[in-house]
Amino acid sequence: MLVLWMLHDSLPSIRERGNSDRYPVSNARRIPQGEEILIALKVLPIETEVLIIGGGIAGCMAAIKAAEGKDLRVTLVEKSNTMASGCAASGIDHIWSYIPPIHEKMGYTIEDMAEDHRQGIAFGFLRKDLFYLVAGTMYERVLDLERFGLQFRYDNSNIPGKFRIVSQFHSVPTSFNFDGKLLKLKLTQEVKRRGVNIINRVQMTDLITTHGQISGAVGVGTRTGDIYFIKAKAIVLSSGRSNRLSRNPSGVDFNTRLPAPLSGDGTSMAIRAGLPIINIEFLSSRLLSPCGNYCPNYGDPRNTVQPAARITDDKGNVIVPRTQFYNWENLGKEKINPVEARRRWLEDRKIWRGGRASLPKRVSQGEGPFYLDLSEATDEEIDYIAWSIRNEGKGTQFMRYFEEEEGLDLRKNSQEYAGWANRELAGTAAKGLWVARDLETEIKNLFAAGDEVGGVPWAASPGAFTMGWHAGEMAAQRAMEEKAFLAASDEIPNVRKAICSEILNRDRGFYWREVELYVQNLMDFYCGDVRGEGLLKRGLERLEYARKATFKADNPHELSRVLEVMSIIDNAELVLRSSVERKESRPALDYRRSDYPEQDDRNWLAFLAIRGEGDGRYAFKKIPIK
Repeated sequence: MLVLWMLHDSLPSIRERGNSDRYPVSNARRIPQGEEILIALKVLPIETEVLIIGGGIAGCMAAIKAAEGKDLRVTLVEKSNTMASGCAASGIDHIWSYIPPIHEKMGYTIEDMAEDHRQGIAFGFLRKDLFYLVAGTMYERVLDLERFGLQFRYDNSNIPGKFRIVSQFHSVPTSFNFDGKLLKLKLTQEVKRRGVNIINRVQMTDLITTHGQISGAVGVGTRTGDIYFIKAKAIVLSSGRSNRLSRNPSGVDFNTRLPAPLSGDGTSMAIRAGLPIINIEFLSSRLLSPCGNYCPNYGDPRNTVQPAARITDDKGNVIVPRTQFYNWENLGKEKINPVEARRRWLEDRKIWRGGRASLPKRVSQGEGPFYLDLSEATDEEIDYIAWSIRNEGKGTQFMRYFEEEEGLDLRKNSQEYAGWANRELAGTAAKGLWVARDLETEIKNLFAAGDEVGGVPWAASPGAFTMGWHAGEMAAQRAMEEKAFLAASDEIPNVRKAICSEILNRDRGFYWREVELYVQNLMDFYCGDVRGEGLLKRGLERLEYARKATFKADNPHELSRVLEVMSIIDNAELVLRSSVERKESRPALDYRRSDYPEQDDRNWLAFLAIRGEGDGRYAFKKIPIK
């Protein structure tokens, strides 16, 4: 509440607007006199036993489970549309899991898988309790997804169960390859079939608590600007990753690998509610991307484009070699040696991670060009890769352009590493809320799921499927235990209404894109690939200019972009402050300090949690890794 009032009080009136030295974000724009349209906003009250914030994979799974066989009102709120929202908006092609009918025949245990993940994916920064929740229940969720109408079995497969299973994140094949292009459509259909009330085009902005327990939340309609005041007995927070913290190198709005609406709204709400966030200092450095600035979700040269993809230079020298599919004819004939399998796998990961990461430096030294090359692919492999790309995010559009519009061939036409991918808080970073084992936050009856939860690097879609399901079950259970709704103060929705009304009815101010560019440029300069305390602290000082900027929106859609930029500013501040606090370098997590160049396991092999304490103050805590 205090933070929201501070935000409102910090917005100068139009008359008090100073010169560009005081607010050096950009030149403010003025709407010609007489063209202002006063917009009167309404507060819309809603009551629901269970509220799901965010309609990506985690949110849909939470809603499906919460509504399963229970006489509860379940409401799912999404700022886009659940049919195409979140990281899986345009599809996914892989889901990793411990697969008992496969891995037991190999002699590969879930403990072996956890150790693979700890060493090769998390580099030590792993919450094993949450990993076991994800890995140990994902196979059950795959069977659920089949019942929802998604295809996982194929007649031409020689794998038991007719699945398609490939190597991706572990020393043995653990990832289902499947037809995931229509995933969000199928999940939305299942959510509706179970009677869940879906409210699209509403951006959630604030959490409401009563005596330390969640009692509701506030959102803003992206088409109307109206304020949604939602009372709930239990809430699942699943609004996804923090994106758009770095300048988009292509210059085209929202041309990012991850969906642009992922602006860290959940992290913003959580930190203002006093909840701890971990790992947010691990903002990645920038990598080269194949296909110019298209930034496909390949995981190249592995994952979606395996086994034939490799990275080469212009002379054909191989920087990262291709791989081979697993020989499934050997399944069950002999048990693997998990220690030896892990050793070989870690060596391969070192080669491909190192080769991929070396490209920016080599280009800066005048080397190149470099290519993603599939020339060694067999007909069977190229067909498989093309199918996999079409089911991964943005893949259908890419293949339509690459093959149909340009007349190119995956095998004959290598894809040049000629563009830059955005820096991200995703994947390896595992930024998110610190939660209990049952996914409950420190606020009673508030649960988190998917990318909203920190501590499992590359939890990705498996984390969303499994945590969403579990959080939905827990939220429904708690809602049934609550006899009545708690009294939720209407102060927060009224303050939010005042803020939004002022932004919409100003005749002068900064547009959202101006401030967003300012923040992104600031982060790339002051919080770059190598960081130092002086630059980080100066970045925090300059970030205050953005926080005090007087926003102007001509319509509710622009208002929603303003709200996103406010979330981006909150996330940027957390990255900067946590980067100042972590006094070491940790190259495996893409974190480097010029003033602390060595990795310091003795003092810093721990999760770093940041918590807001009000009045612009923050507290830090090291959480031991168990």
